[in-house]
Amino acid sequence: MSIKKVSTFKGHRSGITALTAGWDSRSTLLLSGSDDGTVRLWDARIGKSICAVIGFPVDEDISISGIGFVGDHELVAACGPSISIYDHRALKVVNQTRSAAMVVIDNGSEIQALSTRGDFAAFVDEDGSLGVCDTSDVAPSVDKFSGNHDALASCVGFHPDRPEIASGGFDQQVFVWDMAEECVANKADAGAAMDVDEPVGLGEQRLVNPPFVYSLDYWSVDEAAEGRMLASGHADGSVMCIRNDAVFCWSECHDYSISALQFVRSRPDVLVTVGLDRTIRLWDAESMFFPEVEAAENYQPVKVNRELSPLGVLKDLSAKPDTVATSDALPHIFTDERGDIVAYAFE
Repeated sequence: MSIKKVSTFKGHRSGITALTAGWDSRSTLLLSGSDDGTVRLWDARIGKSICAVIGFPVDEDISISGIGFVGDHELVAACGPSISIYDHRALKVVNQTRSAAMVVIDNGSEIQALSTRGDFAAFVDEDGSLGVCDTSDVAPSVDKFSGNHDALASCVGFHPDRPEIASGGFDQQVFVWDMAEECVANKADAGAAMDVDEPVGLGEQRLVNPPFVYSLDYWSVDEAAEGRMLASGHADGSVMCIRNDAVFCWSECHDYSISALQFVRSRPDVLVTVGLDRTIRLWDAESMFFPEVEAAENYQPVKVNRELSPLGVLKDLSAKPDTVATSDALPHIFTDERGDIVAYAFE
């Protein structure tokens, strides 16, 4: 598959830290957060910023770590230990300090990532814990789940249909959380099948990192709707695929850290990964989840010892991307580039 740049959205004055696309009636909208202290809402069809939330801290130690759409008209943004909620129907500049309904995490732990579904926003923090906020409440509050990662938790995502949330962290673990019981239901160890003692990978200059879990996403194709199909991207360039209780690890997907991944919403059979090796890669999801090797039991990862070629690769990006987003209404991949949002087409 070929990948080519088609447009650039300009508006932020500093690096982009969070990026997501809308759904349903908002499927042509993008939402971005930046180190310039703003959240911007974009019309992705024309690359125009139509609303901005200003007034977030501009601080090298605090950033906008998560954003998303909730309810019928609201958007949320996580910064430091707080989640702010806005009504985006007022298409104008909004001051963060005046207009937000805000939820502050009791222990003051900084939020590292955020995911939304319906009226709910799930987040993980630097203490490795997970919480869920019901934004439809008149006075939104947070339910903290029992159990936590042994290190900073770095990513989180809702299952598209089931009462389930997944999270990943610097303890090299992917947790599957039961929303009804508000606890950890299963764990998969991203490092169990990886050999980090020797440099391996696509390039001779590959740097070896532990497989910290940087990003994850659920596969939402129809045939997977009744099960668990979850992919995670790691700091050593590997991808782990969880298919119900089977876990498969692909160790040579990027030369360096995978900063973000997502199943392409307009082509859910395709997984896109972006890496700090300045590449965008497209993968066949079915090949990654059904590798025709024997699976271990009880969430024990199996290293797949065969090469998996990407469907498409775009190399030598001008900057290292930290984010990726796709839309079910637009056949594009969006990522960040020095404070801009860049749209790529693939075919």
